Amino acid sequence: MPTPMNLSRLSVLVVDDNAHMRTILRTILNSFGIRRIHEASDGQSGMTVTRDQRPDIVLCDWVMAPRDGADFMAALRGDEEPVVAMTPVMMLSADTRKAVVLKALRLGIHEFLAKPVSPALMYERLEYILLENRPFVRKDGYFGPVPRASMPGGPRFVGPGGNGKARQDGPEDEADDGSAVFI
Repeated sequence: MPTPMNLSRLSVLVVDDNAHMRTILRTILNSFGIRRIHEASDGQSGMTVTRDQRPDIVLCDWVMAPRDGADFMAALRGDEEPVVAMTPVMMLSADTRKAVVLKALRLGIHEFLAKPVSPALMYERLEYILLENRPFVRKDGYFGPVPRASMPGGPRFVGPGGNGKARQDGPEDEADDGSAVFI
């Protein structure tokens, strides 16, 4: 088993309108050794904290009010400061329909995790974000990380029960409910 990464210097912003979920996510991140954790209760306050604190990674809920995860992503990727605009984002949601996952991908997320969140899968995805170093591209209205299908190793499965392992078989999106999506 590989040695776990030292994440103690990592700064993470948790954007979720549910205070209980923010507490759960904070506890999970603390268990990884992460101590610099910022919180925001919606997309608008999430942008304010992102601009002020410059987190290394953002964990963002998709369904929030008054500004949701899609609003947050549009504002983030459209920010005039490149350091802010290129902040890696892991989107979290209980709504894992194909349309939701694909919209999040089109908005430039790095990862999508289904709620309830598995700490082991979250750690794997954090580690992947930190190690993969996907370059950002601006093409045909898209601004975000290079899609995994364009990266060596091909697409990866995401969605409920997804183990994050590389998969070469299957289409970009198999099921209408979002249960199998490749990025």
